[in-house]
Amino acid sequence: MSARDFLEERLGLASAWRGFVDRPWPGGPALRHAVFAALVYLFVQQALLGIALTTYYSPSASDAWASTAYLNDQVGMGWLVRGMHDHGASVFVVVATLHVVALAVSRAYVRPRELMWFAALAILGLALALGLTGNPLPWDEKGYWAIQVELGIAEQTPGGSIIRRLVQGGSAAGNLTLLRLFALHAFVLPMVVAALLVFVARQRRRHGPAPAGAARAGSYGDGQLLLDAIAMTVTAAVVLGLTVHDHGSELFAPADPTSGFQARPEWYFLFLYKLRHYFEGPLEPIATMVIPGAAVTFLLAAPVLEKLAGKLGRIAVLGGLAIMLAGSLALTAMAMADDRKDESYQKSLVEANKLAERARALAKTGVHPQGGGAVYWNDPEYKVKQLYIEHCRNCHALEGFGGGEAPELTDYSSRAWLSALIRNPNDERFFGKTKHDTMEPYGSDKLSDEQLAATVEYVVSLMEPEQTLDAALVAKGAALWKDELDCNTCHEIDPGKDNEGPNLAGHGTLAWVERVIRDSSKADLFGSKAQMPKFQGKLSDEEIAALSAFVVARRSPPAE
Repeated sequence: MSARDFLEERLGLASAWRGFVDRPWPGGPALRHAVFAALVYLFVQQALLGIALTTYYSPSASDAWASTAYLNDQVGMGWLVRGMHDHGASVFVVVATLHVVALAVSRAYVRPRELMWFAALAILGLALALGLTGNPLPWDEKGYWAIQVELGIAEQTPGGSIIRRLVQGGSAAGNLTLLRLFALHAFVLPMVVAALLVFVARQRRRHGPAPAGAARAGSYGDGQLLLDAIAMTVTAAVVLGLTVHDHGSELFAPADPTSGFQARPEWYFLFLYKLRHYFEGPLEPIATMVIPGAAVTFLLAAPVLEKLAGKLGRIAVLGGLAIMLAGSLALTAMAMADDRKDESYQKSLVEANKLAERARALAKTGVHPQGGGAVYWNDPEYKVKQLYIEHCRNCHALEGFGGGEAPELTDYSSRAWLSALIRNPNDERFFGKTKHDTMEPYGSDKLSDEQLAATVEYVVSLMEPEQTLDAALVAKGAALWKDELDCNTCHEIDPGKDNEGPNLAGHGTLAWVERVIRDSSKADLFGSKAQMPKFQGKLSDEEIAALSAFVVARRSPPAE
């Protein structure tokens, strides 16, 4: 007996395959019937990738981000596995939607296929639920704040407050939230989806994929098998292509409940997010409950509509489905367009991406057992950054964030910063919102670009230690300073002397900035017009020195 006969006698694989391929396929092959094969493929792919991810993932608020960062950035091909799972979830939502559309076009909701139609709608709903429960699992800024938005939407539905409390495991998100989301995402929901896919497959085999009408009969192997294989291959290629294009999937900094991250739900919930904007306050349940509820009820009623109204009912089903899809796509596109035009959101996104890069780089050296935000303890500047955020950022802008009441410190005292200051010291970027409004602006009509460059070079020469200077420009700037501009009538350059404006000897240096932080009201600094709090006695000498070094380090090096 050959090995093939041996296996066939015991397992019956060959006969099972023949039975699978030779089964009747009423109506012949059709591309729309191949959507279900793509859906099954995606589910299997997501399950296998999910199992691989669980070998590294730890579902706790302290370890979730660190374990995800380790997988993503340090495990060989970990970014590919995580990226395919993430993009696969989005494609699964798209394919589940196409499956519903394919059934509607094929009239696969009429007797005796009503249960198959209901199962397809349930699979689409569960695809959205899998996305909702999976996205927060990395416990990064986006996932944490997105689930707050999504649970806020759910809270507007009947019993929503109970749902939110059950998912969160209490009044706030934490360890229990992650554990429950992980259990739903990795076990409960996949088992339900698997059962529904098996049910749909059995219904297709029992009743055919759709009413065949007068079309020819045939077997599954006559052409549908090839179309299904093509659909699965294309689906796999799309997921792989998206993953390689994005080099995996994004991972923001560890979740911080105090950060105020400007969250958005995943793209497949953006339509609902945008719809809420049209029904604010007490009308919000219309967007979160009435309209979605009416849409689901309409789809569930599709078999009844065609039975009662015949061809007109079919037109109503297809027309209603088309309106839902078009409306969802339009609202999603509008939400994305709004975000692209929202300067505040775009600015916060840039900051979030910078913070994410920094956090992930720090995580490569290890994460403290406290996890999450403790990754920043690896950053030597972490403590001084926190000092700056606590004591300085409310008044002084830095890299586009904070400020509004005092000079911006981005690129502080560089040649470019000084040039802009001389041109218009009363700009809001500098002293426009302070009491220091006596310095005259020097526009191009009063000071040419060449004269401005010379003046700036002279001002730079007053710093300690000396920078690389253009001696000719310094000499020209010194002459302008004393004669044409009369700057010395307000600003002294000899250490210790006071005048109407701050003494510029050694300005912008560590020692000078440190003196300003300690007490900016000194007579040779900003005097009686000083509005900055005195930090002498509030901060230690070490903290003041660290803040001074932090500010000076923001200055870009001189061009060579």
